[in-house]
Amino acid sequence: MRLFLNLVLVVVTLLACYLESFYLTVLPPHVGEIAPFTIRSQRTFKFDQEKALGSYRKVALSRYVPLYTYTPDGVSEGRKRIEAFNAMISTLQDLHLTGGEELVEYVHREFDIELSRGSAAKLLHYPKLNEVLNGMLTIEESILLSKIVRDPEPIKGKESIEVSYPEPTGVVAHPAEEVITLAEAKLKLREKVKSLFWQLDDGILNPLVEISLATISPNLEFNQRENKKRIEKIIQQYPSRVVTYRPGDVLVPMRKVLSDQDMLILRAYLEEGRKDLFRTAPWILMLTVLLLGLYELFFVKIKWAGRRDKMADRLRVPLLIISIVILKGFQLFTPFPMYAAPFAVLPFFLILLHDEKICALSATLIGALLITLFSGRTLNVLIFFTFGGTVAVLFSLRMRKRLHIMIPSLLVGIVNVVIITVLSIKWELVPGLVPNWQSIDVSSLIAAFDNSFPYSAGLAFLGGFIAGPVAILFLPLIELSFHVPSAFSLNRYADLQHPLMKDLLTGAPATYQHTMTVAYLAQAAGDAVGANTTFLRIGAYYHDIGKIENPEFFSENQLDADNPHDDLEPGKSAKLIIDHVKHGQALGRARGLPEIVVDFIAQHHGTQVVEFFYEKAVEGKQEFEPCKQDFRYPGPKPQSLEAAILMIVDAVEAASRSIREPSPKKIETMIRLLIVKRIADGQLDECNLSTRDLAKIVETLLNSLMASGHSRVVYPWQKRGTKARLIKMQDKRNNPKLSSRLDGR
Repeated sequence: MRLFLNLVLVVVTLLACYLESFYLTVLPPHVGEIAPFTIRSQRTFKFDQEKALGSYRKVALSRYVPLYTYTPDGVSEGRKRIEAFNAMISTLQDLHLTGGEELVEYVHREFDIELSRGSAAKLLHYPKLNEVLNGMLTIEESILLSKIVRDPEPIKGKESIEVSYPEPTGVVAHPAEEVITLAEAKLKLREKVKSLFWQLDDGILNPLVEISLATISPNLEFNQRENKKRIEKIIQQYPSRVVTYRPGDVLVPMRKVLSDQDMLILRAYLEEGRKDLFRTAPWILMLTVLLLGLYELFFVKIKWAGRRDKMADRLRVPLLIISIVILKGFQLFTPFPMYAAPFAVLPFFLILLHDEKICALSATLIGALLITLFSGRTLNVLIFFTFGGTVAVLFSLRMRKRLHIMIPSLLVGIVNVVIITVLSIKWELVPGLVPNWQSIDVSSLIAAFDNSFPYSAGLAFLGGFIAGPVAILFLPLIELSFHVPSAFSLNRYADLQHPLMKDLLTGAPATYQHTMTVAYLAQAAGDAVGANTTFLRIGAYYHDIGKIENPEFFSENQLDADNPHDDLEPGKSAKLIIDHVKHGQALGRARGLPEIVVDFIAQHHGTQVVEFFYEKAVEGKQEFEPCKQDFRYPGPKPQSLEAAILMIVDAVEAASRSIREPSPKKIETMIRLLIVKRIADGQLDECNLSTRDLAKIVETLLNSLMASGHSRVVYPWQKRGTKARLIKMQDKRNNPKLSSRLDGR
């Protein structure tokens, strides 16, 4: 199962690294479709906009429709100037100034035309000049009905133009073929005038044509401001810069309708990614396998002084898989940078479900490395996640209430901001600021940070702060999925008012007292070696609940009553003693005890032999030699540090009651004998309890038993009863109840 989970973790990591590339290759999107998730750059990616968008920009510019403004004043202005010229002719004729000098000056001033005095004299003497001018005005006005522009360049290659007319007409589109240039309008005017007045003397006609041409003007004015906006919009749509996308930057946000430009970016990214795929994928696979191999080696070989247990094995790899899925989902379905991801959910889960900081810290470091592989593969991301996760582990003390998680969450958010601050500083500017530190102002400090620093810092704090609440929110789901109780769930079983504890108190009061003493001693020993005292204390409370079934068969509950085992075969007695483990497991599961507590019930005797009854069977006169296996507890042997402590403490507490005139030396000898006996029997082989831990346990139990058995003042009435008690004890010296305490009776 462990190998399978590690293989799943490798596959999930690789899929997280290349999911976007896989999607773009296998299910390539098209223009107009909606992006199903946020597509981010997994590496540094440079997008040359000129190379990709240059042709599109040229096409867009060629297709853009220019806007002109209609100016009708040109027609009336031309008529006024022709009429003014005609009036000038009439005035000069009335004044008999027919030499032409005044007319030459007027024409030059008003029309910027060099008119000869001879031509001017002819105009002044021509009697039908008024008729000719009216005819030319008619021709000019007919030409001005067309759409005339001054500069032909904006309409080259255009199929249509837009003309803005006064209200209420507004903007109207016209075919570009209807538009003529000013040069074309003048040519038409010249041709029509000459064809109409062909019989007129050139000395008269030519000056009049030039004057008429000088009065004609365009009636469509190129709207410079609006057309500039239109061109800039196209250029912005198809820019020409080289854009650098850093790892983690969004290429296309989720739910965006894909445009041509989006598709160009994705195609360029995919094309570059294909070149990089066969170079990086093998390395990522090898690195992932190596990391997980070292991680397994840490747990299988090192085991850190026996802290490895079944629950840690069950949780560590699945929680890594869940964390990768959650953070990849955050990357796919949000537009926020990875700094806002609640990575600290992983260490919080581990601390809440298994209060072991070494396990949580190692899983956090591996998780940070694996998540960095699909979050940009940069040192900055690795540092950010590592520091935040480590703070979550170090400051998550043994939380008793859900509200307590807000303190480490707040600390993670603060540390995230500190890391982002360090990563956002433009360190190349710092040497220039240090010598002039007295003159540093706010603007200088702002310039020393990236522009996105406030945004990144805010999201980084939020990502760290919400990690705790998110872990609390999903904690029940994790508990149900893996059948592992959290510290919060276990707290309800630490209450001595629990119905099972009440049943134990009423059904087997002496066993209840034994349980309380074992819990006290186990917690003291657990504190000494750094065990999970919450699990240990709860396991001690319920380890003997199976004795509720037949309490009278256990020595502590017999008091001065007859021993029912005296009338039973040794095998039957052993079975009754052994069955208290089976009854305890069945009762615990029936009453909803967590599996970790049921494990304490099964493991607190391991696979030991019920020696008293086995020896009794051996000494008895039987046809066949008794099988030792029939006198063994079903086990399993202790699988964790806590279960091993409970086994030792349970035996020590029972044996301590049989010591006459206890002294430190006697108690220490008894404790060491019991431990050596279990080591020799292989009971502690599967929990890797270290010799250093055993020394601490011996010392702690010795001190605790001596403290609980300290002497008191002997009152007179007690002295009078001493002799009687000694006689009574002598009579019961051969009573087997005391000698059978170590067997669980």
